[in-house]
Amino acid sequence: MPNQTIAYFTHTIGASHKLNPKEEYILTGRLKRKKLRQLAKKLHLSDERIRQIEKQSLTKLQSKTYQENLF
Repeated sequence: MPNQTIAYFTHTIGASHKLNPKEEYILTGRLKRKKLRQLAKKLHLSDERIRQIEKQSLTKLQSKTYQENLF
């Protein structure tokens, strides 16, 4: 993914008021191609829990009401 795209999505994630800091950290880390194991070690969680949080965070960002509030 080009750096501009990563920067755009990182900014969008950071500007989101729906996500807590842990969710933001996980999503931005995954965008920057960090492995589940690296994020899990840093946050003292299991790989599976990181994957679950990532999935929940993406669901929040994909919700129609959130998308309507962006514009």
